[in-house]
Amino acid sequence: MSRTDWRGSFAIPMTPFDDHDHIDEDALRAEIRFCVRAKVGGICAPLLVSEFRSLSEDERRTMMRITVEECRGSDVPVVANVAAVNTPLAVRYAEYAAAIGADAVMAMPPYIDRPDFPAIRSYYTAIARAAGRPVWIQNAGLAALSSQEIVVLCSEIPHVNWVKQEVAPSTRTIGALIDRHSPAIHGVMGGVGGRYLLAEYARGAVGCIHACEFCDILQQIWELLDSGQKEQAEELYERLLPALVAEEYMGMAYAKEVMVRRGVLRNNRVRGSSRPLDDADLREIDRLMARLQPYFRI
Repeated sequence: MSRTDWRGSFAIPMTPFDDHDHIDEDALRAEIRFCVRAKVGGICAPLLVSEFRSLSEDERRTMMRITVEECRGSDVPVVANVAAVNTPLAVRYAEYAAAIGADAVMAMPPYIDRPDFPAIRSYYTAIARAAGRPVWIQNAGLAALSSQEIVVLCSEIPHVNWVKQEVAPSTRTIGALIDRHSPAIHGVMGGVGGRYLLAEYARGAVGCIHACEFCDILQQIWELLDSGQKEQAEELYERLLPALVAEEYMGMAYAKEVMVRRGVLRNNRVRGSSRPLDDADLREIDRLMARLQPYFRI
Protein backbone atom coordinates (compact mmCIF):
# COMPACT_ATOMS: atom_id res chain seq x y z
CA MET A 1 0.00 0.00 0.00
CA SER A 2 1.46 3.37 -0.99
CA ARG A 3 1.41 6.34 1.31
CA THR A 4 -1.27 8.12 -0.74
CA ASP A 5 -3.64 5.19 -0.23
CA TRP A 6 -3.85 5.52 3.55
CA ARG A 7 -7.47 6.08 4.46
CA GLY A 8 -10.20 4.95 6.82
CA SER A 9 -10.16 3.44 10.28
CA PHE A 10 -6.66 3.25 11.81
CA ALA A 11 -6.95 1.11 14.92
CA ILE A 12 -4.89 1.38 18.10
CA PRO A 13 -4.43 -1.83 20.09
CA MET A 14 -4.72 -1.56 23.85
CA THR A 15 -1.84 -3.09 25.80
CA PRO A 16 -3.06 -6.33 27.46
CA PHE A 17 -1.54 -7.13 30.86
CA ASP A 18 -1.46 -10.49 32.61
CA ASP A 19 -1.80 -11.24 36.33
CA HIS A 20 1.84 -10.26 36.88
CA ASP A 21 1.59 -6.89 35.09
CA HIS A 22 3.50 -8.16 32.07
CA ILE A 23 2.34 -7.73 28.48
CA ASP A 24 0.20 -10.71 27.50
CA GLU A 25 1.79 -11.38 24.11
CA ASP A 26 -0.73 -14.01 23.05
CA ALA A 27 -3.60 -11.63 23.76
CA LEU A 28 -1.80 -8.84 21.91
CA ARG A 29 -1.38 -11.04 18.85
CA ALA A 30 -5.08 -11.91 18.99
CA GLU A 31 -5.89 -8.21 19.18
CA ILE A 32 -3.82 -7.39 16.10
CA ARG A 33 -5.36 -10.29 14.17
CA PHE A 34 -8.79 -8.97 15.15
CA CYS A 35 -7.92 -5.57 13.62
CA VAL A 36 -6.61 -7.17 10.43
CA ARG A 37 -9.78 -9.26 10.09
CA ALA A 38 -11.79 -6.06 10.56
CA LYS A 39 -10.19 -4.81 7.31
CA VAL A 40 -8.98 -1.60 8.95
CA GLY A 41 -7.05 0.96 6.96
CA GLY A 42 -4.06 0.68 9.30
CA ILE A 43 -2.83 -0.01 12.83
CA CYS A 44 -0.97 2.46 15.06
CA ALA A 45 0.98 1.22 18.10
CA PRO A 46 1.59 1.95 20.87
CA LEU A 47 -0.28 5.27 21.31
CA LEU A 48 -1.99 6.94 24.27
CA VAL A 49 -4.78 4.37 24.11
CA SER A 50 -2.06 1.72 24.55
CA GLU A 51 -0.91 3.47 27.75
CA PHE A 52 2.47 3.99 26.07
CA ARG A 53 3.69 6.43 28.71
CA SER A 54 3.45 3.69 31.34
CA LEU A 55 5.38 1.16 29.24
CA SER A 56 9.09 0.43 29.56
CA GLU A 57 11.34 0.91 26.53
CA ASP A 58 11.41 -2.87 25.99
CA GLU A 59 7.63 -3.05 26.26
CA ARG A 60 7.21 -0.34 23.66
CA ARG A 61 9.46 -2.26 21.30
CA THR A 62 7.44 -5.41 21.98
CA MET A 63 4.23 -3.59 21.01
CA MET A 64 5.83 -2.41 17.76
CA ARG A 65 7.40 -5.76 16.90
CA ILE A 66 4.33 -7.91 17.47
CA THR A 67 2.13 -5.51 15.53
CA VAL A 68 4.48 -5.61 12.54
CA GLU A 69 4.79 -9.40 12.74
CA GLU A 70 1.04 -9.96 12.79
CA CYS A 71 0.41 -7.52 9.91
CA ARG A 72 3.12 -8.99 7.71
CA GLY A 73 1.61 -10.38 4.52
CA SER A 74 -1.59 -8.35 4.89
CA ASP A 75 -2.59 -5.06 3.27
CA VAL A 76 -2.66 -3.34 6.68
CA PRO A 77 0.12 -0.77 7.20
CA VAL A 78 1.69 -0.26 10.63
CA VAL A 79 2.46 3.18 12.04
CA ALA A 80 4.85 2.84 15.00
CA ASN A 81 4.76 5.47 17.71
CA VAL A 82 8.29 6.76 18.41
CA ALA A 83 7.41 9.79 20.55
CA ALA A 84 9.76 10.33 23.46
CA VAL A 85 10.74 12.85 26.09
CA ASN A 86 13.95 13.66 24.22
CA THR A 87 15.44 13.37 20.73
CA PRO A 88 18.01 10.59 21.33
CA LEU A 89 15.35 8.22 22.67
CA ALA A 90 12.92 9.06 19.85
CA VAL A 91 15.70 8.35 17.35
CA ARG A 92 16.36 4.92 18.90
CA TYR A 93 12.67 4.07 18.62
CA ALA A 94 12.61 5.29 15.00
CA GLU A 95 15.66 3.19 14.13
CA TYR A 96 14.01 0.16 15.69
CA ALA A 97 10.73 0.78 13.84
CA ALA A 98 12.63 0.97 10.55
CA ALA A 99 14.61 -2.19 11.32
CA ILE A 100 11.51 -4.29 11.98
CA GLY A 101 9.70 -2.99 8.89
CA ALA A 102 7.06 -0.57 10.16
CA ASP A 103 5.47 1.32 7.27
CA ALA A 104 5.61 4.70 8.99
CA VAL A 105 6.33 6.30 12.35
CA MET A 106 4.40 8.78 14.44
CA ALA A 107 5.47 11.20 17.16
CA MET A 108 4.11 14.05 19.18
CA PRO A 109 6.70 16.59 20.32
CA PRO A 110 8.49 15.89 23.63
CA TYR A 111 5.61 15.89 26.11
CA ILE A 112 7.13 16.55 29.54
CA ASP A 113 9.34 19.60 29.11
CA ARG A 114 8.08 21.04 25.85
CA PRO A 115 11.00 22.54 23.89
CA ASP A 116 10.87 25.65 21.71
CA PHE A 117 10.02 25.37 18.03
CA PRO A 118 13.61 25.19 16.68
CA ALA A 119 14.22 22.24 19.02
CA ILE A 120 10.97 20.62 17.87
CA ARG A 121 12.10 21.02 14.26
CA SER A 122 15.40 19.32 15.13
CA TYR A 123 13.50 16.53 16.90
CA TYR A 124 11.38 15.72 13.84
CA THR A 125 14.37 16.08 11.51
CA ALA A 126 16.28 13.49 13.54
CA ILE A 127 13.28 11.13 13.64
CA ALA A 128 12.75 11.41 9.88
CA ARG A 129 16.43 10.78 9.16
CA ALA A 130 16.46 7.71 11.42
CA ALA A 131 13.19 6.28 10.12
CA GLY A 132 13.65 6.90 6.40
CA ARG A 133 9.91 6.53 5.84
CA PRO A 134 6.75 8.62 6.30
CA VAL A 135 6.54 10.48 9.60
CA TRP A 136 3.24 11.44 11.17
CA ILE A 137 2.96 14.40 13.52
CA GLN A 138 0.62 13.59 16.39
CA ASN A 139 -0.78 16.96 17.36
CA ALA A 140 -2.45 16.54 20.74
CA GLY A 141 -3.13 18.74 23.73
CA LEU A 142 -0.12 17.34 25.62
CA ALA A 143 2.24 19.21 23.30
CA ALA A 144 0.13 21.15 20.82
CA LEU A 145 1.47 22.75 17.67
CA SER A 146 -0.21 25.49 15.64
CA SER A 147 -1.34 24.87 12.07
CA GLN A 148 1.43 27.14 10.84
CA GLU A 149 4.06 25.17 12.78
CA ILE A 150 2.78 21.90 11.30
CA VAL A 151 2.93 23.32 7.77
CA VAL A 152 6.51 24.47 8.37
CA LEU A 153 7.59 21.06 9.65
CA CYS A 154 5.96 19.21 6.76
CA SER A 155 7.36 21.66 4.21
CA GLU A 156 10.94 21.72 5.50
CA ILE A 157 11.57 18.11 6.61
CA PRO A 158 11.59 15.24 4.09
CA HIS A 159 9.24 12.37 5.03
CA VAL A 160 7.23 14.47 7.53
CA ASN A 161 3.92 14.65 5.69
CA TRP A 162 1.06 13.11 7.68
CA VAL A 163 -0.83 14.47 10.68
CA LYS A 164 -3.00 13.07 13.42
CA GLN A 165 -4.82 16.23 14.43
CA GLU A 166 -6.71 16.03 17.73
CA VAL A 167 -6.24 19.40 19.40
CA ALA A 168 -9.69 20.48 20.58
CA PRO A 169 -11.98 21.21 18.92
CA SER A 170 -10.63 18.68 16.45
CA THR A 171 -13.26 19.40 13.82
CA ARG A 172 -12.11 23.00 13.53
CA THR A 173 -8.38 22.36 13.90
CA ILE A 174 -8.57 19.68 11.20
CA GLY A 175 -10.44 22.08 8.95
CA ALA A 176 -7.98 24.90 9.64
CA LEU A 177 -5.03 22.69 8.72
CA ILE A 178 -6.62 21.28 5.56
CA ASP A 179 -7.73 24.76 4.47
CA ARG A 180 -4.06 25.75 4.20
CA HIS A 181 -3.87 23.50 1.11
CA SER A 182 -0.26 22.58 1.78
CA PRO A 183 1.06 20.09 -0.80
CA ALA A 184 3.55 18.94 1.83
CA ILE A 185 0.73 17.45 3.91
CA HIS A 186 -0.39 14.19 2.34
CA GLY A 187 -3.22 13.47 4.76
CA VAL A 188 -4.84 14.55 8.02
CA MET A 189 -6.66 12.13 10.32
CA GLY A 190 -8.74 12.72 13.41
CA GLY A 191 -8.71 10.94 16.73
CA VAL A 192 -10.84 11.50 19.84
CA GLY A 193 -12.08 7.91 19.71
CA GLY A 194 -14.02 8.46 16.50
CA ARG A 195 -16.67 10.53 18.29
CA TYR A 196 -16.53 13.33 15.70
CA LEU A 197 -15.92 11.15 12.66
CA LEU A 198 -18.71 12.53 10.47
CA ALA A 199 -17.82 16.17 11.13
CA GLU A 200 -14.11 15.48 10.59
CA TYR A 201 -14.86 13.67 7.33
CA ALA A 202 -16.92 16.62 6.15
CA ARG A 203 -13.94 18.92 6.74
CA GLY A 204 -11.58 16.75 4.72
CA ALA A 205 -10.08 14.22 7.14
CA VAL A 206 -8.94 11.06 5.35
CA GLY A 207 -9.24 8.80 8.37
CA CYS A 208 -9.70 8.39 12.08
CA ILE A 209 -7.22 6.90 14.57
CA HIS A 210 -8.93 5.32 17.58
CA ALA A 211 -8.99 2.48 20.10
CA CYS A 212 -9.67 -0.80 18.34
CA GLU A 213 -12.71 -2.26 20.12
CA PHE A 214 -15.16 -1.02 17.45
CA CYS A 215 -12.73 -0.75 14.55
CA ASP A 216 -14.85 -3.01 12.34
CA ILE A 217 -17.86 -0.71 12.65
CA LEU A 218 -15.81 2.46 12.20
CA GLN A 219 -14.24 1.00 9.07
CA GLN A 220 -17.70 0.19 7.73
CA ILE A 221 -18.73 3.83 8.29
CA TRP A 222 -15.72 5.02 6.26
CA GLU A 223 -16.51 2.57 3.48
CA LEU A 224 -20.11 3.78 3.33
CA LEU A 225 -19.02 7.42 3.22
CA ASP A 226 -16.45 6.78 0.52
CA SER A 227 -19.00 4.90 -1.60
CA GLY A 228 -21.47 7.78 -1.40
CA GLN A 229 -23.89 6.04 0.97
CA LYS A 230 -24.11 8.99 3.33
CA GLU A 231 -27.48 8.18 4.89
CA GLN A 232 -26.46 4.61 5.75
CA ALA A 233 -23.15 5.89 7.16
CA GLU A 234 -24.98 8.41 9.36
CA GLU A 235 -27.37 5.75 10.65
CA LEU A 236 -24.53 3.41 11.58
CA TYR A 237 -22.53 6.24 13.18
CA GLU A 238 -25.51 7.28 15.29
CA ARG A 239 -25.99 3.68 16.38
CA LEU A 240 -22.32 3.47 17.45
CA LEU A 241 -21.97 6.94 19.01
CA PRO A 242 -23.27 6.09 22.53
CA ALA A 243 -20.65 3.35 22.76
CA LEU A 244 -17.91 5.81 21.73
CA VAL A 245 -19.11 8.29 24.36
CA ALA A 246 -18.97 5.54 27.00
CA GLU A 247 -15.29 5.05 26.23
CA GLU A 248 -14.71 8.71 27.06
CA TYR A 249 -16.14 8.47 30.58
CA MET A 250 -15.21 4.88 31.48
CA GLY A 251 -11.70 4.95 30.01
CA MET A 252 -9.50 2.17 28.71
CA ALA A 253 -10.90 -0.43 31.12
CA TYR A 254 -14.11 -0.07 29.10
CA ALA A 255 -12.34 -0.55 25.78
CA LYS A 256 -10.58 -3.63 27.11
CA GLU A 257 -13.81 -5.02 28.58
CA VAL A 258 -15.48 -4.74 25.19
CA MET A 259 -12.58 -6.71 23.72
CA VAL A 260 -13.01 -9.33 26.45
CA ARG A 261 -16.63 -9.69 25.41
CA ARG A 262 -15.65 -9.91 21.79
CA GLY A 263 -13.45 -12.89 22.65
CA VAL A 264 -10.10 -11.17 22.10
CA LEU A 265 -8.64 -10.11 25.47
CA ARG A 266 -8.59 -12.04 28.73
CA ASN A 267 -9.14 -9.14 31.15
CA ASN A 268 -9.67 -5.39 31.32
CA ARG A 269 -6.64 -4.49 33.47
CA VAL A 270 -5.28 -0.97 33.09
CA ARG A 271 -1.78 -0.34 34.41
CA GLY A 272 -1.67 2.05 37.34
CA SER A 273 -5.43 2.21 37.82
CA SER A 274 -7.20 1.18 41.03
CA ARG A 275 -10.68 2.13 39.78
CA PRO A 276 -12.23 -0.92 38.14
CA LEU A 277 -15.51 -0.85 36.29
CA ASP A 278 -18.46 -1.09 38.68
CA ASP A 279 -21.71 -3.00 38.30
CA ALA A 280 -23.49 -0.06 36.67
CA ASP A 281 -20.69 0.25 34.12
CA LEU A 282 -20.96 -3.44 33.29
CA ARG A 283 -24.73 -3.23 32.86
CA GLU A 284 -24.31 -0.30 30.47
CA ILE A 285 -21.73 -2.27 28.48
CA ASP A 286 -24.27 -5.12 28.28
CA ARG A 287 -26.83 -2.72 26.83
CA LEU A 288 -24.47 -1.15 24.33
CA MET A 289 -23.10 -4.48 23.13
CA ALA A 290 -26.60 -5.83 22.55
CA ARG A 291 -27.44 -2.82 20.39
CA LEU A 292 -24.27 -3.18 18.31
CA GLN A 293 -24.22 -6.95 17.88
CA PRO A 294 -25.88 -6.95 14.44
CA TYR A 295 -23.24 -4.58 13.06
CA PHE A 296 -20.09 -6.40 14.11
CA ARG A 297 -18.02 -7.51 11.13
CA ILE A 298 -16.21 -10.11 13.23
